[in-house]
Amino acid sequence: MKARTFLLLLLGLGVVAGCDDDDLPGFGPGPRFFPTTASLLSTGNPFKDEDPSVIRAHDGSMVVAFFSDRSDGAGDIFIMRNPEAEKWSDPKRVTFAPEGDFYPTIFQDASGLYHLVWHRWYDFFRGHIMHSTSPSGFEWIVANEESVTTTPDVDDWLPTPVIDKDGTMFIYFVSEIRDFSNPTSDIYVVFKFNSGTDTGWSAPAAVATLNSATEHDQLPFVARTGNTLTMVWVRHDTSEPLPWLNPKSNLFISTSNDGVAWTPPLQVTNDVGNVVHLFPSIYSTGSDQRILWLSTRGGPARPYELPLAKVGQYPAEAVEVAILPDGYSHRVAPTPTPGVYLGVWVQGPEGTQDVFYRFFER
Repeated sequence: MKARTFLLLLLGLGVVAGCDDDDLPGFGPGPRFFPTTASLLSTGNPFKDEDPSVIRAHDGSMVVAFFSDRSDGAGDIFIMRNPEAEKWSDPKRVTFAPEGDFYPTIFQDASGLYHLVWHRWYDFFRGHIMHSTSPSGFEWIVANEESVTTTPDVDDWLPTPVIDKDGTMFIYFVSEIRDFSNPTSDIYVVFKFNSGTDTGWSAPAAVATLNSATEHDQLPFVARTGNTLTMVWVRHDTSEPLPWLNPKSNLFISTSNDGVAWTPPLQVTNDVGNVVHLFPSIYSTGSDQRILWLSTRGGPARPYELPLAKVGQYPAEAVEVAILPDGYSHRVAPTPTPGVYLGVWVQGPEGTQDVFYRFFER
């Protein structure tokens, strides 16, 4: 019996995001990308666009998924592709449910299959984690959608997926109201094996190592970092239920060799006073991997980054990412052009936010 299978049995689990760029096949010279100014990406919508996710696809094009309320219904996921330079496609609607679809993550597995993970709210703060696949990344069919979590009357949201080295797909997410005796939001996990007869999703289980008994754990982001998985997330007290409403929050980090057993959480930030840290992510520069997040440590909210290898050296090694404008939910991915990256983020007043982008050189 594999070690992971044994661990999953012990946990009682029913027995993104995504891959490292270095593990993806097909990266040759590819298309060329050049630095640009900050520009509007989510064109054609006077209402809200949020929650961008960005990847470099196997063919070298850049792909962005985001939430938009431009369609009928409560909001849907849209995808845009940039095969080279400024050639963005029109926004393509890929979900069609009457419920609200939010917070997408798009990625490709080693075979080239595209995956989309998001949460669907079927009632006021009641939701499930969703998953779908597409061979092209642009044509998504409703028949491929699956509800990864199905427990009624709970709020599963903010999913972050990853595929481990052996092909096992994990989705970590935040869950509320699963245990009415527990006043805090916690990080949960579901998984699906890559092969064999065990093809279904596991039952949701709390990742006990990562969760605080007295504070909210929110906004997780997981990435494969070499042979390990690394998760960064936000922790804050219970004075406010949502991290962006709380006057103070901190970043935490943990690693895992198998997606099941995680190291004890390490607190990354330690600022005195009401400093907020939000929307963490991890991206690769080729030479290292870095945490990117929004912080008020310098006053107004600005994007900062910190190399994973130096998480114990905060705040000395944390630097403001001056080339990215103000906003929130900043995400970065390397393009096929050495030294050129694509950054996406959200700006604008509540109710009329837009997704913006910038190709930049470092």
